[in-house]
Amino acid sequence: MATLVLLTLVGGRVATADTGDQENKVTDPVPLLELRTNGNAGWFWTLSEAEESAAVSQYGMTLEPTKLGYLLRQPFTGSQAIYRLRSNARATYLLTASSAERDSLVASGAFTYEGVIGYAFAQPHSATAELHRMNNGVEWRVVPDADVARFAQNGYTDDGPLGYVYPVYNRVGAIYFGTFDADGNRAFMDNVKSVYGRDNDWWGGVKDFAGYDAPQNAWHWPNTDFSDLKPSIGYYDDEQPATLERQIEQASSAGLRYFTFYWYWNPANGGGEQLIGGLRSFLQAANRADMDFNVMTCIHPWSNGNVSLRLPADQITKAADTIVDTYLGQPNYLRANDGRPIIEVCDDRGIGSGTANAVDTAAVRRFTDALRAEAKVKYGEDVLITLNDQLGVPSADSGFDGTQVQGRYDASRSYQRYVDTERGRIANYPGILIRGATSGFDNRPWDGVGIADPGPNATEQQLEAAFSWYDDHSIARFGTLLANLRSDIQASTRPPATDNLVLIYAWNEWHEGGHIEPNVRDGCAYLNTIRQQLALTGGAGCAIS
Repeated sequence: MATLVLLTLVGGRVATADTGDQENKVTDPVPLLELRTNGNAGWFWTLSEAEESAAVSQYGMTLEPTKLGYLLRQPFTGSQAIYRLRSNARATYLLTASSAERDSLVASGAFTYEGVIGYAFAQPHSATAELHRMNNGVEWRVVPDADVARFAQNGYTDDGPLGYVYPVYNRVGAIYFGTFDADGNRAFMDNVKSVYGRDNDWWGGVKDFAGYDAPQNAWHWPNTDFSDLKPSIGYYDDEQPATLERQIEQASSAGLRYFTFYWYWNPANGGGEQLIGGLRSFLQAANRADMDFNVMTCIHPWSNGNVSLRLPADQITKAADTIVDTYLGQPNYLRANDGRPIIEVCDDRGIGSGTANAVDTAAVRRFTDALRAEAKVKYGEDVLITLNDQLGVPSADSGFDGTQVQGRYDASRSYQRYVDTERGRIANYPGILIRGATSGFDNRPWDGVGIADPGPNATEQQLEAAFSWYDDHSIARFGTLLANLRSDIQASTRPPATDNLVLIYAWNEWHEGGHIEPNVRDGCAYLNTIRQQLALTGGAGCAIS
């Protein structure tokens, strides 16, 4: 790599901030952040959001919206280190992949060595592109391969490569509905017994509409194709770790990075977890290290007989401690790019004295504060907590850091309208955002077992009032939605902590039409579409086991 002739300019020294162990627990590539130094004297680069924040607040730097690519914080097989040096003459920095150049610049007295900023591939690797350093005789820039020609036209000379990096690295996960087991929804299984005459069947309705393992009974829609409603691995029991092992293989082979598990609380007998069979099996799976996971607390304001999903005020600390102590210390718990473990909340209306129409904000704040306090005591870490977008922009008093997007149904019944308007809709949510994509929605298999049937002579209008489904859904339109989200990520100026995370609704919401898990009709079509449209790099491609 060539060495730029140094200019002797007067400038201040810009100090750095330490990168904590919390950030170093993120094993995925993270975005390379670029900042303009105070007074536009030069440029500064870091992988650390803590360092970026300190550079802005303490030293007057400005975070730029540039998309330079994704590096790893840890060395890996085939990697090369990228070193950062600080000019001793003015507030500017330089990156190099050459240890010889590093040593020469330090020996000259013109630069101070600040350490390894991150690691890139030393040679071309699948889905990577070359990252360059360029100069114009006044300043150094870090330039993605796609922008080299443009910089050259503006008088910059290529100093050589810094390595090969992912220009795009989207971390995609799916919501996992972990109640396909004998310990799942007992009220639902009682309804299956009443309607279909089968004991202890947690697949009632789904298998009946599909017509594979039960007589065809699509109720009011006998001519509609429901043949996708059978997983490729068959109608499973998610309390068996072998089930999760096969699903982890399917998801990770397609490049998915994590499962988000619904998490429920039972206030009876002093309070405790419930409906977590799938989550427990995930933690027992032999290949669990191939996927990250996190929990999404669903604290609904609903009670049905002996079943309640509420969180009373006097059990808030116990519930928060259970989440933090049981899950956040797991080595593959999902973390934001800044290292914070991510806890998502799909409903907060059941906390304290909340109702379906009124949130108990003080109780919600006690819950988020309790999560943070226990994480700090137990692990010495901060957490990142987000709220379901369907509940609106989080109140500043509730303690949420941002928003996650999940299961979306457009009342127009048009999936195309949902696709066309989603990017504009999520623009209304400021700050930290975990984007989401709904693979489909159709709750007609709940007919009779989860939703009361409107009667054998129901009109189309009555059916549409009772059930929700998209008339024009297709996997191709799902692909367009994902492509739109990818464009939104590329153009984003949001905080980088979760800006490349996407949450899919859902892996296996089979009763509500949200499923990307391979099925007997479509095979890997959903997973292949996600992999292609969001440029996923992990795995060798969807494998149906």
